[in-house]
Amino acid sequence: SVMSFSELAVTATHAVDLAWAAGGAAERERHWLRIHGDAALAAWLAGLQPTHLHFGSEFCEHLLPSERVLREALRRVEEAGLRFVLLTPVASPDVLARLHGLLPMLPAGTEVVANDWGVAHELHTRFPALLPVAGRVLCRMTKDPRLHPGWAGRCGHGLAAPTMRALFERLGILRLELDMPVFADDGALEGLPLPAGVHLPCVYVAKGRMCRAGGLSMKGPERFAVGRRCRKECLRLAAEASRPGRDDACRTIQLGNTLFSRHSDAMAQALRRAADAGRIARLVVAGEPL
Repeated sequence: SVMSFSELAVTATHAVDLAWAAGGAAERERHWLRIHGDAALAAWLAGLQPTHLHFGSEFCEHLLPSERVLREALRRVEEAGLRFVLLTPVASPDVLARLHGLLPMLPAGTEVVANDWGVAHELHTRFPALLPVAGRVLCRMTKDPRLHPGWAGRCGHGLAAPTMRALFERLGILRLELDMPVFADDGALEGLPLPAGVHLPCVYVAKGRMCRAGGLSMKGPERFAVGRRCRKECLRLAAEASRPGRDDACRTIQLGNTLFSRHSDAMAQALRRAADAGRIARLVVAGEPL
């Protein structure tokens, strides 16, 4: 089918090679098939050339780039002819201090995805030349793949509530990022108060501060503690999460401190119909394997 919108963002946590993005449809299809192993998804995405790079992390403070890494990513994005978007996680005092060094490096008009209300407030009050975006952690919804279909009516986005609209307006937020609901139908993305970027092919279910991959080499209670030195194990290791004797609706993956689930066939089809109908302003595709 022919997609009726023009924006496709690729996410990355490190300065990835973007040469494939300028290639033809066949090269893009090969790239997406290698990354996600889904022929139907790769064929669908091949028809759209990437327009944005979403760089950084929504979920882990250790994956916020350094100034050197950010400078290199900005250079590569400019060479590839893409627009840069900075992803930021839930903010500790250390994250806020580091952001005060990173944000002045961004060109005016750059989008910054905030997953912390404090970061959104800082952007609005101290960096008015940048464009705050409400990320997935702020645009919450129930996305547990263990849920029974009887929950379908209770798993919408709820982002059009007057209180949310007022908060977005007060913080100068002009765009949202969110996941597909687990029980997605053709009305799943209706009623959104702002233009939305929708992530694929996974949704984030829950996050914490304890990193499962980072604790593998440790013993005792320290294995589950936070604050240890990070070696970015999540960039190399992921774990399947399954329940013996249960057939959950979606494949579930533990990556670092975050639990993800893969889109079911029904979710993927609903997403494509919503995109074709023009209800999605931007697709945000994982640029690294999950």
